[in-house]
Order: sequence, then C-alpha cells, then structure tokens
Amino acid sequence: MVVLAGLLLIYGWATYERNLVWKDELSLWSDVVKKSLQKYRPHNNLGRAYSDVKQNSLAISEYQIALRINPHSSKIYVNLGSVYMTLGKDALATQMLEEALKIDHNDYKALILLGDMHRKEGLTGRAIEEFKSSLEVNPQALDAYNALGSIYLDKGLIDTAISEYKKILLISPDNYRAYYNLGIVYDMKGFPEEAINQYKKALHIKPDYPDALSNIGIIYGRMGKFEDAVLLFKKALNVAPDDVIALLNLAIAYEELAKIYEVNVVSEEQLAKSKEFKTKAIETYERVLEINPDNSQAKERITGLRE
Repeated sequence: MVVLAGLLLIYGWATYERNLVWKDELSLWSDVVKKSLQKYRPHNNLGRAYSDVKQNSLAISEYQIALRINPHSSKIYVNLGSVYMTLGKDALATQMLEEALKIDHNDYKALILLGDMHRKEGLTGRAIEEFKSSLEVNPQALDAYNALGSIYLDKGLIDTAISEYKKILLISPDNYRAYYNLGIVYDMKGFPEEAINQYKKALHIKPDYPDALSNIGIIYGRMGKFEDAVLLFKKALNVAPDDVIALLNLAIAYEELAKIYEVNVVSEEQLAKSKEFKTKAIETYERVLEINPDNSQAKERITGLRE
C-alpha cells in the first residue's frame, strides 16, 4: 500500500506538471517538439501556434524545419504562404502556394489563399476561378463563398453577392459575419430596414460586434435618429475604444444633436443641451486627433465648432 501510494503521488505530480506545461497551444507544441525533434508535424503545429500569437519569424523558422524533414507536405507550404501574406511578402507567398498545389492540386486552402493573392493583384477573374475551384474540392469552404461575395459586391453585382453570403448561412446558420455582410449589401441596395435586421441577427450571435453596432448607428444617423445612433456608437466604442470611424460618427451625431437643439431653442434648458452636445462633439473630435493627428475631417469639423 505504501509503494502504491508513492506511485500514485509520482504519477499524479507528473500529470500536474504536464498540465502546467500544456497551458496553451504554444506550450503544448514546444513541449512536443523537444520530445520529437525529427517529426515534422510537431514543428508544423508549433509554427501555427507561433503564427496565432503573431510571432511570425518564429513561425517561419518552424515551418522551414518541418519542410526540411518532410518536403512533400502541401499543408506546410500553405502555412508558410499564409505567414508571408501577413507580412506583405506577396512574391514568396505566391511561390509557397504554388508549391503546395504542385504537391496536391486539390488543396482547397491553397486555392483560396492564391485567390486572395490574385484579388490583391487586381486579377479578379483568376481569383474567382481559384475560389470556385476550391469549392469544387470542398463545397463547405466558407472563406471561398465570403471572398466571392466580396468580389461580386465590388463589381456592383449585389444580388449575386447576396446569393454567396446566403450559401454560407445554409452551411453555418450562426455565422455572424455572413449576416453582417448581408447587412452591408442590403444597405447598399437601398433597404436600410432589412440591413438593420441582418445586423441585429449578427448581434444576436455576437452581442459585442462593434462593426455591426456602428453600422446600425450610421443608418439611424441617416434617418435622423441621432440619439439612438449615439447609444450604438458608444456601445461599439466600449468594445473598440480606439475605432476612429466610430469616434468620428459619434462626434458627428453629437454635432447634429447640437444643431437640432440650437435651431429649436425655446428655453434655457434647450440652449444648455445644445452647448452640452457641442462640447461632447469637440471632445470626441479631440479624441480622434489623439489617435490620428492627420485626420482632416476631424480638424475641419472641430475648427468649425470652435468658431
């Protein structure tokens, strides 16, 4: 019994130690690499862990080690290509993705990323071909539908873009980004109420989605519902306090409220409200200029208010 108890303590401590080591993906794969230096998968997975925390140089180093061990894995080339894209090294990114497709012409992730590269270069026709090819391999590749929707939207093919975004929701009904994109498309099409409906669906899934909050605020601003717009911009800024666009829109909403109270002044209270909103607008423009000192719109508006 004494021996058994001692073994339990030893094994229990070993498990506890491992739990400490494996507190996250980076720790986990760093530990695995130490024990499996000549296996490519741990190096590849450690590269992905480094990439996830934006340590791109270390990610590249691990992927290159993985390739030296196994130069026939398309996935490692895809991962390298993705990091090079992040770093803006487009030529290297394209080279890695093309190498991946030489090994496996059905690597749908390589096709999607290559499509992204073509789109960045302005070669939208080739980009569409790559995205469609990726969907032939994997009809559930959501990134491909999303990319196609964005391209069609850029081309002004609004109904075709809507169709692509709706395909995402058939596969993934809780995809808040698809609802958000539909909100943008319906707003562009001239259906603000339907746009708001789509943004609200996105917010039902992700309540702290600042872009959706801001975009509803913009629509309310166009409708003259400035107080409602202010509330939404504030909610967005609670999540992303340095969002210059949300701050600018909040300042403009304050400015419009100040004008409304100034035009319809019938009491000291209303005059005080107008001054209060002007002050808030100036303070918000000042915050914009703290983040982006060269913002011409904030400079012009704050000068006008002070005058």
